[in-house]
Amino acid sequence: MKRDLDKRQREASFSDDMLSIEAGCTSKRPCRRSTSESRVYKAICIFCNKDRFLKGSKSREKLTQDVQLRADKTLRECAIQKGDEKIIGITSRDIVAAEAHYHLSCYKKYTKLKTKGKDNEKGGDESYQVIEREAFVDLFKYICTKIIPNKEIVSMVSLMTRLESFMLSNNKLLSESTKKHIHRKLENELGDSVKVCSDDKGKLLVIPGSLSLQEVVLENQAIHKELTVWKTKMSTVTTIVDQAYSQIRSVIKQDMLPTPWPYHPSDAASYYNVPHLLERFLVGLLTGDPGGKCYSDRINTLIQSLSQDMIYAVTCGKHKPPKHMLLP
Repeated sequence: MKRDLDKRQREASFSDDMLSIEAGCTSKRPCRRSTSESRVYKAICIFCNKDRFLKGSKSREKLTQDVQLRADKTLRECAIQKGDEKIIGITSRDIVAAEAHYHLSCYKKYTKLKTKGKDNEKGGDESYQVIEREAFVDLFKYICTKIIPNKEIVSMVSLMTRLESFMLSNNKLLSESTKKHIHRKLENELGDSVKVCSDDKGKLLVIPGSLSLQEVVLENQAIHKELTVWKTKMSTVTTIVDQAYSQIRSVIKQDMLPTPWPYHPSDAASYYNVPHLLERFLVGLLTGDPGGKCYSDRINTLIQSLSQDMIYAVTCGKHKPPKHMLLP
């Protein structure tokens, strides 16, 4: 009996082992995950990982797929600046090929640090900002003490030049952003004390707010009258100059006869005499006193030299003064 009982127990355990082996052979192996799913990121914002609603509405903000390589570079640089391990890991792959998605608002907020960093590289560092503030304080002081009290109209270019000179004296270059926003800084600091407008060529002018329309009109009339007087004087002066050159030219042509040939050099001193009108003109031109009789040797040399050149030119070389005797 005992032998039969042990035999039945062994048979029962053997049948159980066989069933477990068969069950293990017939069960399905877990299928591998599709490789296509791991090649791209899920269509969810890589920054917030959730849906985002537009401000002031109940509609969801649309996801934007990254299709620009420069966005990949910008995100990587921002992540490195912030030390963001999550985004560094995401950008370790080509996010354009991985079809990364994000909300535009999240992208702008995340890359705002990058924009500030660029401004700092251009001169927005701490030392630059300190010197820039000092430069603007100097400029505002100049405007309040010189331009506004004297009611002067100055160009924006001149103010920019003054600002650049102050910066250069402190070994700093004026950044492009500062040049671009100087108009806004003047309006914010000085308010209605100054007005900025464009001239006929599009150049900006800074006008003191204390300058009234009546003063501008009166100054314009005074300048117009002065211009009219100068035009009259210029016409009178032109007439005098025309009469002077006509008289001197006729005297030269009348008195300076053609030089005979052959001409002996010993006769040069006795043959050449400067016409009186020409000499008076040159004395007045060189000394300011046409009636003066006593003048230096230098003036005398200049009168002799210039008069000979003028006589030779007016007579077209027919009359040869001593200095032109050897010319053909």
